[in-house]
Amino acid sequence: MDGDNETRAKTAEKAGAVLDEALVFDDSPEKEQRAELAATIATLKGDLEAQTKARDALLAKCSLTMEQARQLTDEHIDRLHRYNDIKDAGQMLFGKLAELKGKTVKDIYNEYSVNIED
Repeated sequence: MDGDNETRAKTAEKAGAVLDEALVFDDSPEKEQRAELAATIATLKGDLEAQTKARDALLAKCSLTMEQARQLTDEHIDRLHRYNDIKDAGQMLFGKLAELKGKTVKDIYNEYSVNIED
């Protein structure tokens, strides 16, 4: 991570030098605001570069290509959607069953040994 911080610092330093040079001749009231925005942009670019390197290092460590990682993520998201759909259907069934039996949903969960937190 020290290399990432060093890269970020160098990027911000370069952007700061260019910014300082450009602002020397700027007398407009927005000068300070532009300077802050330029500094923020330089910091964000450094952060993006560091995160990209960290991502690439993790992918290399896992022996995955970027496409494989995306596919794995997409599959995981699809499974989460299916899980949530099934869970919603189960909760609706417990609600209807509770209504038919004149009980609370919590009572139905307890009756079927299902944790209300699940």
